[in-house]
Amino acid sequence: MILNLSFLGLVVALLLYIYREGRAYAKILLAIFYFLTSIFGIVHDVTSTPRSEFMISLFAINFSPLYFLMGPVFFLFVKVIIGRERLVQKDWLHVIPAVLFFINILPHLFSSFDEKLLLAHKIVENSEALYDAPYLIIPTFIQSMFRPVFTIGYFIYTGFYLIKRCRIKNYFVTHKVSILWIALIIFLYILLNTAAFLVFLNNIELKNSNQSLLSPTVLKVCYDVKYWVYSLQNLSILFIPYVLFSPQYKKKKHSTSRNQGDLVLSTFAPPVKRAAVSTAYEVPYFRLEEIGHQIAKYCADEPYLRSRFSLSMIAEDTKIPYYQLSYYFNNHLGVSFNDWKNELRVKHIITLIQSGKAQQNTLEALAHSSGFLSRSNFVKAFKYNTGKTPSEYLKDMKNGI
Repeated sequence: MILNLSFLGLVVALLLYIYREGRAYAKILLAIFYFLTSIFGIVHDVTSTPRSEFMISLFAINFSPLYFLMGPVFFLFVKVIIGRERLVQKDWLHVIPAVLFFINILPHLFSSFDEKLLLAHKIVENSEALYDAPYLIIPTFIQSMFRPVFTIGYFIYTGFYLIKRCRIKNYFVTHKVSILWIALIIFLYILLNTAAFLVFLNNIELKNSNQSLLSPTVLKVCYDVKYWVYSLQNLSILFIPYVLFSPQYKKKKHSTSRNQGDLVLSTFAPPVKRAAVSTAYEVPYFRLEEIGHQIAKYCADEPYLRSRFSLSMIAEDTKIPYYQLSYYFNNHLGVSFNDWKNELRVKHIITLIQSGKAQQNTLEALAHSSGFLSRSNFVKAFKYNTGKTPSEYLKDMKNGI
């Protein structure tokens, strides 16, 4: 069962990588995390259940340094998507334990395949033989004891980091489902590694005194924990598809042109015309949602009606960094700032026309009061959003069309 769940995890990792956009570091980190946990599951299944000696010689010990990447990779994922922090050079320090343990197993990696097969034969006869593997600078026994403690420490630290960031930014109110999913993964891996450490201590006690440290019931629970962890981890993400497939999941397909008379008035929905996508940086998905709420609140006072309304003005008034606003419009909404601004202005003008203001003022006056500085830009934006020129729109209104 663990083997099947591990292959499911590999599929999830592949989907996360495929459905990323540009340098989507959060999605890449999460894909790496699922890949690492799946490899761990495969290695555990191969070495703990009767398998061919060939398979054991391939997987036993060779992948052990990867275990020390699970905690760091998940922490960096939370740092990027919740903390809204960019990855920096010092983040490479998190991989030092994995590098050290990779150096530690170099003698085993460069040993002959016959020697690996001999070790595999001993493991088939007694799984505890894995602790006595030769050619290691630091014995596998020490590595097996340190690994769960190291991973538990990382996930506890990630949990405190998550709580701290949520308190500062009040993320839990607006991103409850995603925060709970991250908290679930943290809990599951603390539970899994605690169970692994208890089993390790039990095996040591059994080896030294022929007496079990844990009762049969507790021992069975510790062995069964891994099934629940892998099941919940790999299946839970399927119920929050915007984590797995975003931003594609959030986007809707539109035709290349708008139907005549069909005005798209949804301010924050992806429009027809797609802007060029920049991938020089990434703004975390949670931050994009927060920016959307800030802009919606900011637009309540209709600042877009000012003739000099610009992206720099929004950045100055809302204190949102310019690059985040640029990413929000170009990458998240898929629309240029000018098209978004003109859509709001056209919506405002149509509201004025429908309220009878067009009878008291000329269309040029309405356009100027809505921020358009030239008639040509006004007519072009109006036709793009409605499929009609302003004159045609007024004529159809009078005719009841």
